[in-house]
Amino acid sequence: MAELLQMLVRLGEKAGNLARIIRAEKTLFELLVEEKTGEAKNKRFVHDFKTLGDVLIQEMIKHDVGEKFPGMRDHILGEESNMFTNTAGESVEVTIQSTPEETKLLLTKVLDENQEAAALLAEALHATPDTVLDSRLQDLNFDLDMDSIGIWIDPIDSTSEYIKGIEDEEPKSGVYWHGLQCAVILIGAFHRETGSPVLGVVNQPFSKQDPESKSWTGHSFWGVSHGDFHCNSLLSSQGSSTTPISRNGLAFTMSASEEAHTKDAFSSLGRVHFASGAGYKILCVIEGHVDAYILTKGSTFKWDTCGPQAILKSLGGGIVDYQKWKSSSTDAENGNFLASAGLKYDKPDSEEPVSEGQKWSNSGGIIAYIDAEVLKKIHGASQD
Repeated sequence: MAELLQMLVRLGEKAGNLARIIRAEKTLFELLVEEKTGEAKNKRFVHDFKTLGDVLIQEMIKHDVGEKFPGMRDHILGEESNMFTNTAGESVEVTIQSTPEETKLLLTKVLDENQEAAALLAEALHATPDTVLDSRLQDLNFDLDMDSIGIWIDPIDSTSEYIKGIEDEEPKSGVYWHGLQCAVILIGAFHRETGSPVLGVVNQPFSKQDPESKSWTGHSFWGVSHGDFHCNSLLSSQGSSTTPISRNGLAFTMSASEEAHTKDAFSSLGRVHFASGAGYKILCVIEGHVDAYILTKGSTFKWDTCGPQAILKSLGGGIVDYQKWKSSSTDAENGNFLASAGLKYDKPDSEEPVSEGQKWSNSGGIIAYIDAEVLKKIHGASQD
């Protein structure tokens, strides 16, 4: 159903708008960067405001999708808990209310009676941004059984870069290693029976900055991969990339926390960019700035990868389990293997007891790719 994808794109932009408002409004920004000192700095709501921004975006998406598609309400999953404890010791469940005034009253409890901040947030949460959908998205028509769909949300991936707010970082071969550009909003829909991702939205709230006003505009990426139907925001009607990127040799994104020998092994195959944020690293693959994002550790989660994987599938790529790939034979890059090694989203990777924080991790690590031929070229390096 194209209506769901269109709604998720609109919600991604609404979330991006909220992320920009939080940084632009002085009252909210002071909470965000914890500028308070003394006793005020130790207050729980100040410490948790970073998380509150994430929770509000997550709960907004859950609320709006649940209102439109009630059958999906219990199958919308996210990274954050929505329970907060204010300085009076009162536990508050953060949910989006029916009206801006009701949402403001609830947020006032969380924010220790900071009515100005609560009002600004409530207004943004209930606003209806004037989002213009591109013609391809407006014209989409495909069948999707809504009763079998679940959603994963990462409200602000790379929160640390969002908090630090570096605005003048220069890209290297199209890749930002740090900065606001690395903060992205990730929304993915998956089949609850098969676990396969089908719809994906990546919203980059801080894509371009006006040199004079210093205001930011966002960019939205979307894709659908459902059966034999594939479409996305990056391909022209002729099926070729709208922004072809040419470069010499392979290029990868990786985490700076990888072991030295792993970095060396893949650096021998091409240029490595140590960018921030799992979602942004995969976005670099989606945009064609790099050939793959390689992570050997289980430090990403289902909410990081569901949406981006759907977009990559629509482009002919995907995301596979790194450890499965590493242990595969060199001729295993056929369609059957890629299908079996692709990440699934309906249940945890392992039935073994794990901490709640690690329950939904991509425990075997990941390789995000846009061309299966790249997997052949990097297989040898994965054995080092």
